[in-house]
Amino acid sequence: MMMRCDLKRNKLCKRMSTTAKEAPSWSFSSLPDDIILNVIARVPRRYHPILSCVSKKLQSLVRSSELQITRSLRGKENRFYVGFREKYPSSYHWFTFTESHHHLASIRFPSFLLKSYSTTPVMVGTDIYIVGGSRNMWILDTRSGKLRQGPKSPVFRHGAAVGLVNDKIYIFGGTCPQSCYHDIKAQAFDLNTQTWQLAPNPSMQVNSKNNSVVTPALGRKIYVMAGTDVIVYDTRDGTCDEIIRAEDFNCKTICVVDNVLYMYYHDVGLMWYESKAKEWRVVHGLKFKGYSSSIKMAEYNGKLAFLWHSVNKGEVWCSMIALYGSSNVAIRGLVEWSDRLLSDVPFSYDMKDFMVCTDYYK
Repeated sequence: MMMRCDLKRNKLCKRMSTTAKEAPSWSFSSLPDDIILNVIARVPRRYHPILSCVSKKLQSLVRSSELQITRSLRGKENRFYVGFREKYPSSYHWFTFTESHHHLASIRFPSFLLKSYSTTPVMVGTDIYIVGGSRNMWILDTRSGKLRQGPKSPVFRHGAAVGLVNDKIYIFGGTCPQSCYHDIKAQAFDLNTQTWQLAPNPSMQVNSKNNSVVTPALGRKIYVMAGTDVIVYDTRDGTCDEIIRAEDFNCKTICVVDNVLYMYYHDVGLMWYESKAKEWRVVHGLKFKGYSSSIKMAEYNGKLAFLWHSVNKGEVWCSMIALYGSSNVAIRGLVEWSDRLLSDVPFSYDMKDFMVCTDYYK
């Protein structure tokens, strides 16, 4: 009886082993698209670039309109924030708009922050981190409108660059009025532990004019507009590279989409940087050229949100540009939509900031 049971057990084990070998390997990408979209819709936007590296299918779904529809059905709607500084009287004004409502709506901004607010705000989820100008850090919850004060930074640096890489906010470069801390040129705020720590000092002098942008969590590098050129700061070791602007064209804004650097040049239009050949090339298919107004750009779901303020006409417009092609050959742009967001903008308004919040709950 015992031998018969052992034989049955051995046959069962062999059958299970054979079935396991014959069973197809399972992967997340093999699930139906609607299930994958429902899972991705619950993942914070800042982790989407990492998902895009897993497979071409996930990359396509992350950038698809179906994901935006799924997010909206779950009560999520992406929001854009535009900041203006008014010269006379000295004040700051914030506006917001959404994908479904292309019209700027005014929102409150704490007036007492104006004196300490001198660097680019950083959007993390639904919170806006305001750092620089002093050791103070303020955090604005965009859902509730409540403002709270974060831990003070160890060292105050004037005219520093600010960028977000993964779960850390980096402040580096500029000048330090405190002589005893002159050798500390970079620091980072850990969003997980809510603590400050020293970061690798940049290998070259970095003076920012509040125009800094970061690659979406992948390259661990921050691109800083320093004068007329771009300095690339590697957060791992502080190594800095310099990207020379194209000829003598006037450029005031930069943006990084899928690890490709874009600049808007007044005399040429939108251009991209071919890193291997180290040359600037025109983005084909667009007519954005000759704008003398203020320009801002932001990465949005693998696309480029192009915002411009026509001072003479008192209007603010936004265009959503999809980018196609290869970063080794050529890139084309296609305008998916373009709308006037606001009219009758006072002449004294100067557009300062443009941010995208893609984890907003209604």
